[in-house]
Amino acid sequence: MSLSAVHVHHGLSPNADAWVRHCRAVCRKYRVPFQLKRVSVDRASRTSLEEQARKARYAALSTVRADVIALAHHADDQAETVLLQLLRGAGAKGLAGMPASKPLRTAGHVGLLVWRPLLGCTRIELARHAAGRQLKWIEDESNLDVRFKRNFVRTEVMPVLARGFPAPVETLARAARHLAEAADLADALADIDLARTKHPGGLDVRELKLLDDARLKNALRRWLDQHGMRQPSEARLLALLRALRQSSNDSRLAWAHEGQTVRRAKGVLTCD
Repeated sequence: MSLSAVHVHHGLSPNADAWVRHCRAVCRKYRVPFQLKRVSVDRASRTSLEEQARKARYAALSTVRADVIALAHHADDQAETVLLQLLRGAGAKGLAGMPASKPLRTAGHVGLLVWRPLLGCTRIELARHAAGRQLKWIEDESNLDVRFKRNFVRTEVMPVLARGFPAPVETLARAARHLAEAADLADALADIDLARTKHPGGLDVRELKLLDDARLKNALRRWLDQHGMRQPSEARLLALLRALRQSSNDSRLAWAHEGQTVRRAKGVLTCD
């Protein structure tokens, strides 16, 4: 097994080049091979910079020749994710937060394994560990910009919660684990329903329509996930459900999402 490091340069910070020099120097010190991946983010886009940067970063990581990519997300990141997902009205899968490991999926393709070994450690524990070993690190100045929702939760919301509730980070991380179990059970039920509706090349629409709305939405979410697509919003998923319910089994349907299209023809639901 060999270790290497990858740094993604988003070009968003005036200090981005300095971060590259720092990472190169650290890798040189510890004799770790270093790779630089440059990505571009459209500042004029209507999509948030956070979302664009995330997609660009994972797309860059998906091109790395490796079996596993280790990320530094920790327990505080997990707690913030749970709160953000709750405020977005997410379901059990979203509220389960970030998984400790999961295959990286980009543009409908499943690639290397993403591993988050530090999810059980808090930010304070990691800072103490690093300081005790005289490690040097760089703080991203954008982490103080509360215009970004995650930063607002981190700097404004979490300190208030800590004053009224003991160990909110650990509590939210525990809630995420419970919700992950619930999401796994929902997936198991979806797999049963999908097996019953399976048809050569897709899903049998007549069998799908026998499911009640809750199970149909659950099955569709699972099916979309199996095709490498991120979960659609509730409004988008309801639009697909209504299209299935309100028209005949043989009528045509085209529902675009994440660069792919769900189609119905001759009573069969397919994804391409």
